[in-house]
Amino acid sequence: MQQVLQYCAYAIGLWLNLRVISALVRGSYRQYPFVFAYALTLFVSTVIELAVKTAPTSVVRDSYKYYYWADEVILDVLVFCVVIAFIDEAARHSKHKAIERHWLIMAAALICAGSFTTHHGLRLNRQMTLVSRDLNICAVILDLILWSLLAAARRPNRRLMLLSGGLGLQLTGAIMGEQLRHWSLSLFLTGSLLEVTTGFLGLYIWWRALRPVRAPERAST
Repeated sequence: MQQVLQYCAYAIGLWLNLRVISALVRGSYRQYPFVFAYALTLFVSTVIELAVKTAPTSVVRDSYKYYYWADEVILDVLVFCVVIAFIDEAARHSKHKAIERHWLIMAAALICAGSFTTHHGLRLNRQMTLVSRDLNICAVILDLILWSLLAAARRPNRRLMLLSGGLGLQLTGAIMGEQLRHWSLSLFLTGSLLEVTTGFLGLYIWWRALRPVRAPERAST
């Protein structure tokens, strides 16, 4: 039963991911290149993880965790790029001075290095779960900075607010899910379901924000 639910989650995630990519290909990818890169990487990494998980040889299946955590690190880096790009765009329309991009990048790099150093020596799954949690917390803080800029804008960018909200929902769910899995093995399934569900909602909000708006049809006379 658990395996069936897992494959259903893969199918739903891939479908939502394809909807986001399809919406971006219609023109938004030029405005949001890092979102496009993130969506493509998420799709490819999910396909690779699924292929490794269902491989016929046990040697390949046993290496699943290494593929999984390598994908997570790449996606976490892309999330930082997405948020920083959003902050740059929001700052153009805000009356408040934004934090310089290089300071944000330096802070993210220091937090990443500090997290790896702090959790060094733990088992791989536990170490990477804690590192991923720390990186997601950092990304949520950046997302809050983005929201403060959007709230202070003279003309709030509705699409950017939706994209930021979807990302914030996904990151918050990931943090809570990772923390539940860290607390107890009995909460592992609950944490995983929370992370997967909020990930789906985040992708759905992105699709709604990025899909082209149809021009209203004129009534025929």
